[in-house]
Amino acid sequence: MGNQHIQVSIVIVNFNSTQLLIQCLESIIKYTTCCYEIIVIDNNSTVDKPINLIEIYPDIHFIFNSVNLGFARANNQGISIAKGNYFFILNPDTYLKSDAIGAFLTFMECKENVNVACCGASLCLPNGKLQVAYGNFPTLKEAFSSLGFYHLYPSYYYNHLHSALKATVKKTIAVDYIAGADLFLRRTALNETGLFDEDFFLYFEETELCFRLKKYEYKCVLLPLVEIVHLEGGSQQSKSNYLLKYQFFAKSRSLFFRKCYGLISSKTMKVLWTVHYLIMYAIRRRKYALSLAKITWKI
Repeated sequence: MGNQHIQVSIVIVNFNSTQLLIQCLESIIKYTTCCYEIIVIDNNSTVDKPINLIEIYPDIHFIFNSVNLGFARANNQGISIAKGNYFFILNPDTYLKSDAIGAFLTFMECKENVNVACCGASLCLPNGKLQVAYGNFPTLKEAFSSLGFYHLYPSYYYNHLHSALKATVKKTIAVDYIAGADLFLRRTALNETGLFDEDFFLYFEETELCFRLKKYEYKCVLLPLVEIVHLEGGSQQSKSNYLLKYQFFAKSRSLFFRKCYGLISSKTMKVLWTVHYLIMYAIRRRKYALSLAKITWKI
């Protein structure tokens, strides 16, 4: 960290993930070579609040919220006090395998990349299995295709419509959005577009931000040769926990459509995805699909 000019401000929002957070922090310290600062915002963890980490990591700036403000507001908290030319939004359930931050910084500092507002890495589990790292913006075409029509045009669907993709490519490519687990952002771009939309509590806040960046003619770029481990999905989740997360997901998806495409698109999307889950229930007899349909319809 040191007393030099800070190049990158690493912002980590923590909620009940203290042990994973420690692993994440240690990987940053081990691999990162540029001048950086770390800002950790704890969103009122109810289990293992990381208050003891203040003594272990005296150079890290900790903020402890008395309530859970959500992902967007908490990240904006960190960004508002950050000193770097770049902000690296990083999940606590990730860890670095190399100097990923240095690779992002080098890429963004190239003159030919001045119109790139954000970039991100390939995300994977510890065993190398790929995780969702980027995607196309969600659209009504994707929702319509989910009814089964994507079988008629699989290549077009996965290349141009699918909103949750893994980094199977090996070359640097421009994408619609980068997953919020590892979002490397240019300060000057956010000065133009604004920060995360705080109407989003969880999910789709990074998608909406990238949508705004694109309207300002900025690019988002995937650097697939840079790998970061993301542990989401690495453990079993209970059905009740899954359905709770889906409630947040469905609400934020509806909000994204309303903000980016309008109210009619939002309502049409809700109908299409409700039908999608009812088809899942009818074909696969998976009871939780009916629960997803009910949640989607009510949101």
